[in-house]
Amino acid sequence: MLDNMQPTIFIGSSKEGLDIAKIVELNLSHIGKVTLWNGIFDLTKSNFDNLTSQLAFFDYAILIATSDDVTVSRKKQSMSPRDNVIFEYGLFTGGIGASRTFLMIEEGAKLPSDLFGITLSYIPVKKGDDFGEKLRLKTDNIIAHIQSKEETFDLGFLPSTTLAYGYFSNFIERTVQRLLEDKNDKKQFALEDGSTFKIKDLKVTVLIPNDLSDDMFKKVSAKRLRDGWQKMKVEPKNIRDYDFSIDVSKAEHGHLHLVDIPLTLNALNRSIELYSKKEHIGKSTKENLLEYREIRNFTKTLQYLVNKSSLTNGIVEIEVVDI
Repeated sequence: MLDNMQPTIFIGSSKEGLDIAKIVELNLSHIGKVTLWNGIFDLTKSNFDNLTSQLAFFDYAILIATSDDVTVSRKKQSMSPRDNVIFEYGLFTGGIGASRTFLMIEEGAKLPSDLFGITLSYIPVKKGDDFGEKLRLKTDNIIAHIQSKEETFDLGFLPSTTLAYGYFSNFIERTVQRLLEDKNDKKQFALEDGSTFKIKDLKVTVLIPNDLSDDMFKKVSAKRLRDGWQKMKVEPKNIRDYDFSIDVSKAEHGHLHLVDIPLTLNALNRSIELYSKKEHIGKSTKENLLEYREIRNFTKTLQYLVNKSSLTNGIVEIEVVDI
């Protein structure tokens, strides 16, 4: 399921540019979860409040700047994009970063001088038979950039990246190291049922819930009861003792399969509630979108750290599951 978690992409335009925005949306639909500007605004808020509240919901933003207005500057008349589209470009650039925000502008349109020197994607003015193909080539460049950017991890409004790093370095990596040391020392381990075993080989599976609607302690308890997990205590060096769960059915003959649900996701759930100023039971569409984005970022960051570490690579696997 991890491979199916796609980035979230905002596309904004004027009403006149909506036909182009829909083509861009179609071209990007296979690489991300795309939301057009006219489908997310709350009726009780101003456009400014709506836009600023959206920044944490999206990984990328694309603004379509078509030549909709006539501007007279220093006695010279020219066609220019709507002011609000340029404003939204600046807003998202400041909110999610210049490397995650793209301006697609119609050829010949007048731009503010502050944007001179920025590499932009230009939309052809003439909409001939080959217009769709030309626009596809422009969006292919954006797709290539997004796919490249997906290999990096940024610190955002919410703490998913930091929490994943802390969970990996403070629990996963240390636990794997200690268990490998115990394996080499041929240490005996005791389970809740009184049986003992020595580790012959080790596997760790991190289960990431696909939603944060319930307390992680409850999710762990429910999973333990349903799957018959048992507790095992580890006495790590230089830090406190702690318990973790093992899948007894897969721990026979010394094959230790450790399973864990990150309790630190409770902090992420609380952060989402505080950010969205939640005052109701249940989740809105935007809260679902934000939760999806943060679970995805936590999972991607953790997967990167697991693969990078010589201790955990090949031992630890991650699954996004319905718990």
